[in-house]
Formats: sequence, structure tokens, C-alpha cells
Amino acid sequence: MLNFEIHFCEYNRQNPPKDRIYRPGGSGDHLFLLLKTPMKFYLNKELTLARENACILYTPQTMQHYEAVQKFRNSYIHFSCSDTLIERFKIPLNSIFYPGNPDEIDEYIRKLQEERIASRPFAEEKEYFLLNEMFIAIARAMAGENTDIVENRELYEIFLSLRLDMLRNYEKPWTTEDLCRRANLEKSQFFACYQKFFQSTPHADLLSVRLEKAKNLLTNEALPINLAARQCGFSDITHFSRYFKKECGCSPKEYARRWKENCLP
Repeated sequence: MLNFEIHFCEYNRQNPPKDRIYRPGGSGDHLFLLLKTPMKFYLNKELTLARENACILYTPQTMQHYEAVQKFRNSYIHFSCSDTLIERFKIPLNSIFYPGNPDEIDEYIRKLQEERIASRPFAEEKEYFLLNEMFIAIARAMAGENTDIVENRELYEIFLSLRLDMLRNYEKPWTTEDLCRRANLEKSQFFACYQKFFQSTPHADLLSVRLEKAKNLLTNEALPINLAARQCGFSDITHFSRYFKKECGCSPKEYARRWKENCLP
């Protein structure tokens, strides 16, 4: 059973101009708001002016008091859930915050409203996962908006596209020269930027993906070990075996044998 329930949600709701919401004892459930227009909030007996694209997540029994400056438009979700669902994402509670991805958040609320209206099978499970994905998107946006990315947004997008291409096509013989040429940077600049953006190196990322793919292929008894290594992008079988043993604690042959005997999870 899911310890979760959406009570009501609306996408792009328009209230009368200068409309006011006042619930001194809260609404008895969690309320997540995405503001489309500026709003005046009364938080801890203080007036706060929230800009367009602000968010707030009210906890149950917390006073809700806000009103439009002029127009009133928002998207919102009333829901109940376990405290751990909220705590794990470290989203601010009962305070205004700006996650930086309002369109993405709004799309999740639109999908949630659609799911409730459609009344499809497994609707509660779908709503639960949509809400989780929305919170993940918020948490990632708030964690990922570090100074390096904010100040180098265009360059970060180039690196992100390049990294995704490399890791999706892990079997290709990627070289430092290829990567630097695609980013149009000198070697030292390229590696400095990669480290800043992803806290890793291209070599480490590529080896990690190749290793996971190799472990998966070694469960296929019809595939020889040397062929599995080549399909993962390891051209040197000796190097592959040495690296595999270092990371996994056994040789590829031993790993395959243990898997066959159901000794590995």
C-alpha cells in the first residue's frame, strides 16, 4: 500500500484578481504551489512578496495566507503522504523558493491533473510516481544550480550533450582528441570544465559504464568473454581482465561462473 494520496490538484488555475486565500489552521494536508503571478505571502507574521515562478510547500496545520498583487494564477497540488517522502528530497518547507525549472514542474502538475480526470487503471500508482518525479526535478534543479553551471550555462549544455553521447555510445573508441575537438577546447581547459561540471573525468565515466555493461553481458552463457569485452569497448582483453578483477574482486571468468551458480545477486 502507498502511504500517499492526492486530494485535489489544478493546472494553471485563474482566480479573480487580488483574490485572497486565508486558512489560519492550514488545510490539513500538504499544499504545493507554483505561482504564475506575483503574490503577497504572510509567513511567520511577516509580509513577503513572491515573484512569478516561485514555489512553496506548506505542511499540514501550517497557516496558509496569501493573495494576488493583481492577477491570480497558479498550479497547485493538495496531497497527503509520509514525512519521509518529503524529507528525502530536502525541499524547503513553508517558505518561498525558486527552483529554476518552473515549466518542468508545471508539466508534472498538468499530467497529475490529467491522470486524476482520466481515472485510468493504476491511477494512484501513476500519481505517486509523477509526484516523486516532480520532487526529483525540483531537488535536482536546486542542487544543480551551482555557480559554475549558472555562469557557464551555454558551455555546460555543450558538455552535457557530449557526455550523454559518449556514455550512450560507450563501445566506440573515444579519444581525448575527439572530445576536445567537439568541445572546441584545449586539453587542459576541457578536463578542468568536465571536472567542474560532473565531478569526474571522461575516462572514469566511460570505464564505469563499460564495466556495468560487461557484467551484464557476462550473464549470457552463449557469449565468450573476449567478445563481451569487445562489445563493451575494451579492445585489450588483458587490460579488461585486470581492470575487471580490480573493481569486482574476481576475474570475468569467475564472475560468469558464480553467476551461473547463482552465487551472485
